[in-house]
Amino acid sequence: MKVAKAMETQGTDIRVWCEHCCIRIAPHEERTANRGKTYHAHCYSKLSATNPVRKSAAAGLTKRVRGGAA
Repeated sequence: MKVAKAMETQGTDIRVWCEHCCIRIAPHEERTANRGKTYHAHCYSKLSATNPVRKSAAAGLTKRVRGGAA
């Protein structure tokens, strides 16, 4: 019976990794979830700060390619 209890406690340890830095997020550490992905709070702030720049740069490149091809 002790073996069954030990196996049950091992199943409750859910490990989560950050999608940005690929480092494990500790159970007591603050985390942020967005679109089904989990991040450290500081990794998400870095990601959200650079995200609008990437979108505008990608849009500008797309317009140039379309304009050049037409």
